Amino acid sequence: MSRVAALGAADVGTRLAAVGALGDAATVEPAELVALAACLGDADKAVRRRAADAFVRLGGRGLAVRATLERTLASPSASGRWGAAFALAQLGTPSPACVTVLCESLGLDDRDVRWAAAEVLARIAARADVEAALHALVAGGAPPQRRMALYCLRDAGGWSAAREAAAHAALADPDAGVRLAAMSALGRRAVDRGGAARALLALLRDPEAGVRRAAAATLGTVGVRDAEVMAQLEEAAVARDEALRRAAARALVQLTGR
Repeated sequence: MSRVAALGAADVGTRLAAVGALGDAATVEPAELVALAACLGDADKAVRRRAADAFVRLGGRGLAVRATLERTLASPSASGRWGAAFALAQLGTPSPACVTVLCESLGLDDRDVRWAAAEVLARIAARADVEAALHALVAGGAPPQRRMALYCLRDAGGWSAAREAAAHAALADPDAGVRLAAMSALGRRAVDRGGAARALLALLRDPEAGVRRAAAATLGTVGVRDAEVMAQLEEAAVARDEALRRAAARALVQLTGR
């Protein structure tokens, strides 16, 4: 069986073996690269992962794979686009088209893909186009993209007033997961700790119990000990919600040292 035929075989094991063998090949034909690119959108996740790894290994040895991967960024398959973007990001500076797919991938259902895309984007967030794309997602992406873009901004090197403002704005997001991500960003990175603490106080009365608990915990992390913060945490420490009471009590211990 030819390499191209094996890459398209009905049996998953055959496809996996063929992808692995091609990744180790000293030379590859254009048709084989096309068939390998098709494996980036395979129905089997293991085949998709191995295909991306094969492209990285081939490219790492100096074989010309980037053009095939760049074309695959326009694949009708979201998995295929992601696999191509992931491989390209390992092989050098991601192109604007690659960044677009990485941002798109922050909204995919696969949690592993979302976090892998976020890791790449956080690594290159110093680029003006990447920073702008992440801010655009925080402001107008789908809920998973808004959430993951905030994590990217949180985890990227450096911090800025624009990032802090984006996190503040996201505290009012209609999606609870986005509000949680905004709190996480401010808890770790806020420069204006007093402003962050004041903004977080409103979330102690959030309609979502998990957000209320996270707000109490984040107030402890932010570390601002003023009368309003202490009074509201003391109130939360006697709330009916047991988990909120515990979170508020821990925050008070962090702030008072006892």
